[in-house]
Amino acid sequence: MIDRIVRDHHTIEAGDERLFFASADLAALYRRIGSATLFDGAWRLRPITEHARLHRGPGRPSIITVIDLADGRSIGAAVDDSTQTLHWLACHIEQADGSGSGPHLILRDHPVDVPLYGTSLTMLLTAALETGGDINHLETGRLDQLDRQPPAVTPLPACPTIDAR
Repeated sequence: MIDRIVRDHHTIEAGDERLFFASADLAALYRRIGSATLFDGAWRLRPITEHARLHRGPGRPSIITVIDLADGRSIGAAVDDSTQTLHWLACHIEQADGSGSGPHLILRDHPVDVPLYGTSLTMLLTAALETGGDINHLETGRLDQLDRQPPAVTPLPACPTIDAR
């Protein structure tokens, strides 16, 4: 898959940047490619230095943007810290003015509207290469399914009465 990206698309050689999070397939990609444009510019693999992280709060995976799409969405990884898994997704993330602390990122989509495409970047990129960038058929769920809900308080069952006769 990486050889095909290098052969068929515009790529920039990898530099010395280090990933602060990575799956094996993401690390392998960035060992060979520093950045790339695919599908006549419809996809742009960001250089590592341009990755952005959106912290979504307790019980919700943060999102790290990796690829920019022509429609304004980003393909990124929802980082599930509890399972140490990356779930690939596409969503609208924007920079907004912070409250005194400078700009910060916000998710413009409702989590129920954010498609998940599995945990394999290799599968996502291979499918994209086969279909000219259409990955809709890879959808495995929605972001709201990753958001952990606080555990419900379940009442303990009543203790059975014991007849001591």
